[in-house]
Order: sequence, then structure tokens, then C-alpha cells
Amino acid sequence: MKHLLLLALFIPSLLWAQDDSKYLAGAVPVENGKVVFTQEINASSFSKDEVYNRMLDWANGFFSEDGNRVVYSDRSKGDIAAVGQVYLVFQNTALSLDRSIMNYRVTMECENGKAIMKVAGIRYEYNVSYQREPEKYTAEEWITDKYCLNKDKTKLNRGNGKFRTKTVDFVDEMFASASAAFGIQTVPAAPVAPARTVTPVAPVTAPAATPVAPAPVKEGYVAFAADKVPSTILQMLPESDMQVAPAGKPDTKETSAVWKGTGNMFGKSIASIAIGKDSPVYKEIGDNDTYSLSFFKKGENGDAWLIIDCRKQGETAEGQQMTVIGEIINVWMK
Repeated sequence: MKHLLLLALFIPSLLWAQDDSKYLAGAVPVENGKVVFTQEINASSFSKDEVYNRMLDWANGFFSEDGNRVVYSDRSKGDIAAVGQVYLVFQNTALSLDRSIMNYRVTMECENGKAIMKVAGIRYEYNVSYQREPEKYTAEEWITDKYCLNKDKTKLNRGNGKFRTKTVDFVDEMFASASAAFGIQTVPAAPVAPARTVTPVAPVTAPAATPVAPAPVKEGYVAFAADKVPSTILQMLPESDMQVAPAGKPDTKETSAVWKGTGNMFGKSIASIAIGKDSPVYKEIGDNDTYSLSFFKKGENGDAWLIIDCRKQGETAEGQQMTVIGEIINVWMK
């Protein structure tokens, strides 16, 4: 009887370990230092236009909740991009609600017979009871093998392991939902709660990009390719003061915009900022317009130590703020 009792107590731990195996080494893929989940959907009987139509219809439905929007679509290229926001619920009882907001970006590349989906730009906002401001993490520093597994990669860390499991489940559910649009049935994870309410905006269909003339050399600055900026430099940007100015109007400036980071969309390096809807600078930057992000040492005057020139690709609303996504076209460092 003792042996049976011990076995009964031990079985749940075996089942738990078995369940965890899905989330261990390799469950969170990293490309060039960035977390990128990728899924290729087989649609062998569909033309490129048919794949695009199905994916756009799916995206407009999946990203229809507040805080979720299709922000870019180009039929000729077969490209679609969206931004999303969800609550990852870790525990929900009468006495406790433990959850985190997850923001993310999705790109969809439509071709003859297939669609390639990528989920990247994952960021978390986690409210802690003893802090006034939420803790903020990126996927790269929070759910990768390096930070989320023990030394032997056999167990999830207790603190951030729940973020990893819920993220993997949510991405699996999204890929399953998109596959179902082509008649492909998979077993999705449990649904994830919708995110907080934000003001919606209409999807943005970006016009064809116009060629950009080579930028004149900035005296005293060194030029960097958008995808060659050292990560140590990018890590300094949140600690710097930022100024936004539309191209050709250097006297129209915005200093209260918030830097939200860099990423990749359809092979292009992008930068995201949050800016007020009523900002004169925001109103000056239309689709496909160019603008500059200038970074200064905190609290100091003088020349910017880094300048990023961008071309607007899309936007989405979040309360009274707009998240503007721009393709990086020039980077200058002093």
C-alpha cells in the first residue's frame, strides 16, 4: 500500500515534467539575436492572390479586437503586417489575478502555394503589486533558453518560465488559427484573453515605396547600415533623450515621444516610437514620409550622438498615443 501511495504522489510530477518538455531547449527560436517564431502554411492549391486574400481576411478577423490592427498590406508583393496585444493569464482565482500584457508584431509573406508567418518584436508589461510602474521585458532578455532554462536546460526557471509557456501556447494557437483559413486543422492551445481596451484605427495600406536618394554625409558623423548597428548602441537608446522631426522641417520637433525599439519587417530594419495623436510632428508625418529620430545624452544639450532616419510604414493606436513604425533608411553616430 505504501508503494502505491508513493507512486500516486509521484505520477503528477512525471506528468508535469512531460508537459514541460514542449517548452524546453529550442522552444523559443532565435534568429540573429532576435526571438522569431516562424510558420510556413502549405497552401499548394492556391495562387499567390488567393493566398493573400485568405491571409488578409484571416488577419482582419484575428486582429479585430482593440489593440490589434493590420498596419500594412501590399497586394503586389503579397505582404501583410499586423501588431497585436493580449493578456497572458497565469493565474485567475477569486483572490488573485496574475497576468501580463504581451505586445507583438506579425508579418505574413504570401506566395504561390504557401504563406510564411513570423511573430517577433515581443514585449511584456507585468504589473507587480508592490511597484507603481509595470516591469517591462523583451522576449530576448526574458524567455530565451539563456535566461529561462536552468544550466542543464532540463527545467524552466520559476519566475519567467510562465511567460515562456504562455507565449509558446499563444503563438501555436495563432498559427493554428491561420492554418485553419486554408482548411488545415491542428490542435491549438487554450485561448488567451484579449488585451486591455485601446482606441482602434483603420488598417493602413502603404503606397509603393519611392526611391530614396543617397543621404548627404553628415559632418562629424559616421554612417552605419541599419542592420549593422551594434547591440550595445541600441541598448543605450532607452536611456537617452529622443527628439523627432519630420524631414525638411527641422524646426517642428517633438521631445515627448517614446522609443519602443527596433525590429525586422519583410527583411527591412524598422524602428518604432509612441507619439501623441495631437503632436504637430505626428500630424506632419504621413504614409511613406521620412522623419528623423535624434538621440541626446540624458539631460545634456549639444549635438545628437545618434540620428536614425526613417520612412513611415504604418501605425496603430494605443489610447491617446500612436505607435509609428518606420523603415530605417540611415543611421548616423557621432
